Amino acid sequence: MTMRVIPQIFCASILASTAVIAVQAQSPAERQRGIDLENEQRQRDLKLLEKTMRPREITKNTPRRDPKVVSAEIAEDFTRMQVINNDLVQAVSGSAALNLEFVVKSAAELVDRTQRLGENLGRPEPEKGSKPPKPEPATDIEQLKRSLATLDKLMTEFTHNPLFTDASTRDAELLVKARRDLADLMALSEHIKKDAEALNKTVKQSQ
Repeated sequence: MTMRVIPQIFCASILASTAVIAVQAQSPAERQRGIDLENEQRQRDLKLLEKTMRPREITKNTPRRDPKVVSAEIAEDFTRMQVINNDLVQAVSGSAALNLEFVVKSAAELVDRTQRLGENLGRPEPEKGSKPPKPEPATDIEQLKRSLATLDKLMTEFTHNPLFTDASTRDAELLVKARRDLADLMALSEHIKKDAEALNKTVKQSQ
């Protein structure tokens, strides 16, 4: 993986926002036709989201959050997740023995970050009849390293989603994919955390 961090994130709420239509060199009829097409596309996007995603549960007691705070949390978590992943990649590729306590701490933070980011972006609706595969516990360091390599690939795929890298992208299916990839990241981070804890305990008992 290229050791870099995508510094910006374009919030998925753009799907529900009013689009800005270019009006230069357009007649009133052309502008109206463009607006109608834009509205139709936005309605299709929103219908797809409603069909495939579980909306965040809202109750009378749920406090209304400041959108600026939510956007700041999204940007912070998005960036920090990449930094943690890069640090783990460096830890695995180094010549020194893998620091299991560092892996535990890093994976724990990834769980927290992915969880909060998931709450802000929305949870994916589980596909009917599908059950995510339950990974086998790692029995040695090499298996843990393979799990970390899988984490790196998934992180790269998630962060390079055009939804986050291109301000002009407005695609409901990409948002669906981003949410599902994020759920996979959270599950894998939790799995790595547990494996690293177990391996670290074994190492300490053998000393």
